[in-house]
Amino acid sequence: MDRRRYLRTMGTTAAGSVVAGRSFRQSSSDAVATTKRVTSDGFESKADDGRWEDRLVRGVNLGMAKPAHFPGDAAITRAEYDRWLAQISAMNANVVRTYTLHPPAFYDALAEHNADRERPLLLLQGNWIAETVMAEADDMFDPAVISANDTGIENAIDAVHGTLSPSDHGGVADGRYRSDVSPYVLGYVLGTEWEPAVVERTDERHADIGEYDGRYLTTNAATPFEHWLAARLDDAATYERDRYDTLRPLSVTNWPPTDHIDQPTDPEAFQNDADVTLDHLLPTDEFTPGLFATYHVYPYFPPFMNHEPDYLEYTAENGVESSFRGYLADLVAESDYPVLVGEFGVPSSRGLSQRQVQGFHQGHHTEREQGERNAELYEHIVNSGALGGVVFTWQDEWFKRVWNTAEYTEPDRRPFWMDRQTSEQAYGLLSFDPRGETDITLSGDLSEWEHASELYTTAESDFGPESEPLVALEDGHDGARTLTGLSAAADPGSLSLKLSYDDLGSVVDWERTNTLVFLDITPERGITSMPFETGLHTSEGVDFLVNLAGPDDSRVLVDSYSDRFYYHYGELLGEISAIEYAGDRDRSEFHAIELALGREMEIPSLDETIEFESYETGRLRFGVGDPDHEAYDSLADVCVTPEENTIEIRLPWLLLNVRDPSQRIVAGDFWTDGLSAETRLDSIGVSAATFLPNSRGEATDLESPTNITDSLSPITGDELVFGSDSRFAWETWNEPAYDERLKQSYDVMQETFGDL
Repeated sequence: MDRRRYLRTMGTTAAGSVVAGRSFRQSSSDAVATTKRVTSDGFESKADDGRWEDRLVRGVNLGMAKPAHFPGDAAITRAEYDRWLAQISAMNANVVRTYTLHPPAFYDALAEHNADRERPLLLLQGNWIAETVMAEADDMFDPAVISANDTGIENAIDAVHGTLSPSDHGGVADGRYRSDVSPYVLGYVLGTEWEPAVVERTDERHADIGEYDGRYLTTNAATPFEHWLAARLDDAATYERDRYDTLRPLSVTNWPPTDHIDQPTDPEAFQNDADVTLDHLLPTDEFTPGLFATYHVYPYFPPFMNHEPDYLEYTAENGVESSFRGYLADLVAESDYPVLVGEFGVPSSRGLSQRQVQGFHQGHHTEREQGERNAELYEHIVNSGALGGVVFTWQDEWFKRVWNTAEYTEPDRRPFWMDRQTSEQAYGLLSFDPRGETDITLSGDLSEWEHASELYTTAESDFGPESEPLVALEDGHDGARTLTGLSAAADPGSLSLKLSYDDLGSVVDWERTNTLVFLDITPERGITSMPFETGLHTSEGVDFLVNLAGPDDSRVLVDSYSDRFYYHYGELLGEISAIEYAGDRDRSEFHAIELALGREMEIPSLDETIEFESYETGRLRFGVGDPDHEAYDSLADVCVTPEENTIEIRLPWLLLNVRDPSQRIVAGDFWTDGLSAETRLDSIGVSAATFLPNSRGEATDLESPTNITDSLSPITGDELVFGSDSRFAWETWNEPAYDERLKQSYDVMQETFGDL
């Protein structure tokens, strides 16, 4: 089929338009009884009375990790599984998907959960192959890869039938499997998102392998990699048929980088010949349940989602242009088998990894926005004629990394803290809210600060002998400029600060006062000369400076020597303009804090060069961070409470170059020792001061040694002196404290699934 012609003729303009029909080889044999099957109309389950009932998949993926644990630890408890499965069903989901074998507690919980349920929660059981195994072999026909796959799927089949014992599986998910949940297994989905390079090398090395002719599957015009897939699926079907006298639908994981659709706007960096499709696999007459294609589809990746004109201009049933919907139309039309969208979604992280031209970004969505965008993506999936969709994912995953932050954290310590800057950690509908010695919700509730570290109080505040600026202002004393205290608290997600003032008034007038918070993060580093024409110097080097200048102009700044973004993409990679002084200490320069969004790419078909892109992640967002508050904003960084004369600030650890807060590890001197340089802290220095801004946002000239209007630390001449009491140390941890909480996105998906 001509893909471009199809899009031009089938692009929908109104609700109810029909996607082009599909066909695939359907067996007429019923040699083995099965209660699950997939047809061109969708999944079907056999009822007790023998009728086949349709099952549009309303699913959620369930991972193996929780805070303080990697997936391989298999640390989720039976009580957690019980609770989560109940919440998943209450969300009106009908399918839960696992990527690999879970511990016995999961299958025990699923069996009990489904007991006597008229509409049981069905299972799509996965079997992944570890990336390390494939990377080391670099060839899917390597015996180690085949063994890993075949052993894994046989263990999974035994597990769902309740016959797997510890001696059979070598502790992959330790324990004895006694619960038979096979009646609830909708199908098996093998594999993972295939690396294009591995697919290409497999095809090259086994070009003469020929077609596969098995018991349940054969191939026609298959690539060697597709031959390998057919053999693995055939082995799985044979194993379950011979041991348990049953068969069920089968699939393999796939994603756009290895789909079989030509993408003219693929940038050069993503172009490859790694095409993988089930269309070249044919079931024999003995295989009755059917095959289905499983794809992980996200609106912002690969890059063609942002650049392919036919996709960008595709009008969805709801009247909006959607590249996601355009790609789905292509995918469903070009697949001989029914398509399940096995992953979709956007994260509710503070940090952003990729932009999407229609607003479906990889990150920086509120929890409610996350739900609304996921709901719209699911609507597109249903309208495309797919089998349904499985939202990614159930729980947030602290162990995850993403390309633009991965090199800034300690790999072995990621599960021990929540990185708000890493988008991959926040796809969940269930949040693990970090807790410290005191629970700071960023809500203006002063009782939450009862156990925080009080670094400054009114009695200790001393502007020093050079106090003329306080009495020199024409408007006289202004309580909004008078600082009366500062407290600090730490938890596995953030450094939190509370500033207290004499009188903020009913509404803060940011044209009359700004506040600077000085942070000495890295020992023997930082700048002593402060910006904004304050005329101020500090006794300690300041690495980071928080400028509170109102909802539209507040940000965290970093001293040029500690600017990790510039070092990474300027000094190391040369992708941004050179700054001559950046590698020099004490240059009295502060930079905005940036995160990379995209590398430079060429799109030959459009004759375009996509420039390197970044964004200012140090900008601070004002709002209420308490999930129980009616004005809750999950992206809030700053909460101003005039009636309590306080301003609270929540700063993500990674924003401050902290590589592992659980052990107080921060970035070291990367200019000398490289990007992975680190150092251990005893404490950080904290202080604050106020100034009267002029029209340029700089300090108004007060004709004195410094233009500061108040300070928590003593000022002698033009020097602000950090005292011993200005140091903040927090307790390290190996068991992060957290509370489970259903996000607002859960409520949105509950309503979306319920409407069906």
